[in-house]
Amino acid sequence: MNILVYGAGVIGSVYAARLQEAGYTVSLLARGERAVLLRAQGIVLENASTGQRTTTQVSVVEHLAPTDSYDVVIVAVRLNQLASILPDLAANHQIPIVLFMLNNPEGMQRLEMLEAQRVVIGFPSIGGARQGDVIRYIIAPWPVPMTLGEPDGRVTPRIRQLATTFKRAGFSVGLNSDMQAWLKTHAIMDVGLLTAIVMTKGTSAQLGRTRKHVVMMVQAIHEGLLALQAQDIPIMPFSMKALFLWMPRWLVVMLWQSILRTPIAALGIDAHLNTDAHLNTGDLEEIHQMAREIMGQLQTSPLATPTLSHLITFLEIPTEAGSV
Repeated sequence: MNILVYGAGVIGSVYAARLQEAGYTVSLLARGERAVLLRAQGIVLENASTGQRTTTQVSVVEHLAPTDSYDVVIVAVRLNQLASILPDLAANHQIPIVLFMLNNPEGMQRLEMLEAQRVVIGFPSIGGARQGDVIRYIIAPWPVPMTLGEPDGRVTPRIRQLATTFKRAGFSVGLNSDMQAWLKTHAIMDVGLLTAIVMTKGTSAQLGRTRKHVVMMVQAIHEGLLALQAQDIPIMPFSMKALFLWMPRWLVVMLWQSILRTPIAALGIDAHLNTDAHLNTGDLEEIHQMAREIMGQLQTSPLATPTLSHLITFLEIPTEAGSV
């Protein structure tokens, strides 16, 4: 299989390296200094769970031309970057499968520029940060593994083949029958979690040490999921419904307090935030966009989300969307 990974951040770099090591032919699309660095020394990864460091050489390309041919392109960019690359993807009709692995609360509505039969929707189970020339990463199976799905929910031969491809590269993979609902559910959890950390003006560990703030976070996510459900949008996956809607609140709070204070959580979460340890305005722009979109979705719900709305005020979202 000939694969193009579009995006050379944490997620794209991990995918490219591990798929290459699994025996697939991989090209990684990167630009500027990142492309120069990758050509010179390859993809340098450090598994934060094991400390193992690897260097993998892959083919680096800087553009996707209309005539370029691959079996699949894996799109691993931030949500706020997606609009700028969709024209290139739409202009290329040679690639039969375009797999989007990113936050996207609007789902297929955002991807109308592409033929629907080419699109597969997914979400990665990768977190991490680039530290100098090294990408420190984790592959987190909790609360869900990497997830893939067809837009119409069918389990097709190509979705099974994609799942097998990622499994051979060492990823845990789940299939979902409603990835658009899955992405909306995940956006509510992400926005509730990240805005709660912003509210504390600290890190995930600092949030975890303050019970009343974790209670507020859990309440915000609970409200958002109930409001989504009231719009006849299912909560996906089942584990999210069990965690935030069915489990006793005190237990959910205690569980999150424990998770937030782990080094792995710091690596997977704090890289998205503008803190003393991390400065990533691109990720902050993505959080702003996700918050705008998910609250736009919930505006038509019969259920209010006062706690979630309150947390979002701490983002100080600009009136105009950030530049892509």
